[in-house]
Amino acid sequence: MKIPARRFMPVHRGHSLPAASLLVAALLACVGCGGAADVVPVSGVVLYGDQPLAGAGITTQPIGQGTENPGSGSFGKTDEQGRFTLELVTPAMPGAIVGEHRLMINPPATTAAPAAPATQIVDGVEVFVDDPQTRRAPQATGAWPASFSDGSLRLVVPPAGLTDAKISIPR
Repeated sequence: MKIPARRFMPVHRGHSLPAASLLVAALLACVGCGGAADVVPVSGVVLYGDQPLAGAGITTQPIGQGTENPGSGSFGKTDEQGRFTLELVTPAMPGAIVGEHRLMINPPATTAAPAAPATQIVDGVEVFVDDPQTRRAPQATGAWPASFSDGSLRLVVPPAGLTDAKISIPR
């Protein structure tokens, strides 16, 4: 049985490695090209009842389609007038990704003094108990509905951004 001869292309060692390196570098630089999410400014006000809600934490997470990762979420905190401006988590920059987001609003922390550390007697010795539940301060706004913090609320960020988002939370 006769084995056919193979033809080989000559390798120009002086030029192939740098050219291949440049090609690989260019491909690596483009990983994710065209798939970057648009980030636009988002600001507004949070009202609890008809009153501005000061000191509330706001978190958003974009909702992807299928297995697509839509990108980083955003966060903000309301000022004394209930106004907020969102900032992207990664990379740190003002704004939010265009599209539909899960919206979580956490109530403001109370200004009441933290609870005194609890103690108990263990083997005849008084010891401090480090229990996060005993250190948790009560919420200033009373009973906070879980639906405001569980991601069931939605915020749609249009391509032009939002400068007047109004989030109204009923009492």
